[in-house]
Parts: sequence; C-alpha cells; structure tokens
Amino acid sequence: MSALKQALTPFPAAAPQTAQVRGGVLLRSPDGQALQSMHWASMRQLQQHGLASLVDVALLPEHGGLPGPALHFSLRPALAEHWVPDHDTRQLCDTLGLDTRHADDLAREILVAMLASPQALAFPSQEEWAAAIRVRQNTVWAARDTRLNPDPSAPRCPAEDWLQDPPQGLRLRPGRSLIAALQTTLQPDRQHPGHHLSSYRASEWVLLLGLAQELQRHHPALYSRLQQRFERRVMRNCEVHQGLMHQLGQPEAALPRHFAVPGDRLWFGHTSATQRLLPDEQGTWSIYLGQGRFQHFLPAVHSPSAPALAGDVAPMREFARWVCPGSSDIELPLA
Repeated sequence: MSALKQALTPFPAAAPQTAQVRGGVLLRSPDGQALQSMHWASMRQLQQHGLASLVDVALLPEHGGLPGPALHFSLRPALAEHWVPDHDTRQLCDTLGLDTRHADDLAREILVAMLASPQALAFPSQEEWAAAIRVRQNTVWAARDTRLNPDPSAPRCPAEDWLQDPPQGLRLRPGRSLIAALQTTLQPDRQHPGHHLSSYRASEWVLLLGLAQELQRHHPALYSRLQQRFERRVMRNCEVHQGLMHQLGQPEAALPRHFAVPGDRLWFGHTSATQRLLPDEQGTWSIYLGQGRFQHFLPAVHSPSAPALAGDVAPMREFARWVCPGSSDIELPLA
C-alpha cells in the first residue's frame, strides 16, 4: 500500500439505519465494491487540496430513497462553524487565504463550499464530482471575462457564427465551433464594442460555455451532439434549464441567502427604481464568482466582481448536469 493510502482515513463503517443526510457531498453506488474505489479516489482528491484530514466521511446503507449505499462527505462541524458560519460562503477566501486567480485555489474554494452545502450535492461517481469542479472553474473564468454592450440596439451575437433562420430562429452556423462562437459572443476582443444580451441569456450561455469546454475535453461524443443540436436550433430557456442544469433548493426548502458555490447561477430581484428600469425589470440573473463577488451582467455594472445586489434572492441555485461518459444525465431535446 502506498504511503498516501496509509495516510488517508480508513474506509468508514456503516452509519446507523436512522442516519440522515445533512448537506455536504453524497456519492452513490449500486454496490459496495465500487464504494471502495470511490472512497480512495475522493480522499486522494481531498488530499491534493489539503482537505483530507478536515472532512468527515460516513458510509450510508441503502435507505431513505437512496438507490444503493452511499458515501457522505462533509466539512467537520467545528471548521464549518468557523469557515462558513450559517452556511455563509462569502468570506471563505479571506479565511483560508486563497487567491482564486489561481486554478488550485479556485478549486479549493469550490470544494469547501460543496462540503459545507446545507443540502446534499449528489453524484454517481467520484469522476462526476471532479468533473463538476472543473465545470464550475470554467464557468467562473467565462463569467469573469464576459463583456456585454449596454446599447440595446447592438447586435445580440456575431453574424459570422450565428444564423437567424426562420422558423427555427437562431442557430449555430454549420461547421462553426460552439465553444468559439460562445466565446466570441460573450468575450469579444477589446476593439469590439461587444454584444447586447439580457442577464438571463448571458448567464445561461456562460453556464453553457463552461459545460461545453468540459465535454470537449472529456466527453467529445456528447460535445459533438451538443454542437449538432445548436446547429439545428439554439436551446432556449426551459430547454436549457431542464436539459442542461441541475437545481439545488426549492421554495419550500430555501437555501440560506449567503450560501453559493463558485459557478452557481442565481437570481436577484430588483428593489430600487433604478434597477427596475434595467432591461430585465423583474430581476437579474448572476453567476457567483467566489470571494463574495458576482458577475451580474447588468449594463450599469461594468466590473465582473461586483458584490451581491440588494433585494430578494431566489431560494434555488442552478449549475451544470453530470457530464461523464456512462453517467451523464444531459438531455438534448429534438429541434
């Protein structure tokens, strides 16, 4: 056995049948044999970020609606109370001394926020957990670099990448790269005045870009299907929400106001008269960048690191679905 394996915690004993899942990360498996390798891979991931000794791990038997035994990972209570009091993740970077311009520090902030989640984030494998972290990193980087044109008469997207083709509507030009087209739309070069998108569409396409980048690298067959889908017609609104996103939280089980994981999409309601005059008059869709900062995609907010807006926050957070071969639950509706 390697020195690293010896240093990691042993495989946990089964928790009582009455044990309840309270937040954190849940890895589910149809058989106990797979849980052994899940445990090792997960502890190695945590060790790489200096977290293996700071996490409680429990083996949950089949119960409570779970399809099989599961491993439950959570931040130790004393640490959670100090690092994320009342599940407030805004000060994580200051508390841990992280600089999320660096990929490793951003991954660590994402991991700790997941482990401190007040509602369980479930994955069918350790590979999906690791992929979710990468998608969230992609999403944060895409949101940071997004630059929109506040002029409502400006074009919505570059004509060299997209076609307006009635009755299908907007679609990707055949042969154009979906990732490159999203980047050109959201992140034009400095000489370009930019494109005008609503906060809804901009936040939706930022999530799509983060997802597509992961698929291109680690599930090219599914990326090809996504590309072909957008060549027929762009997925819109409910199609994106239902086919490409997961949701955490419900109106009857709201998440704490100040809990978010970097890469989350969330909605802020407008309260001021100035905000209500903006294009999305009911509210603003934003991406959480970490460090207590957001990209709001508002014409009046030019900084990609603005604080939270005043007003109501939706009780839910949205993020990308599972992406790995063999376990992805992405749904691509017919055009």
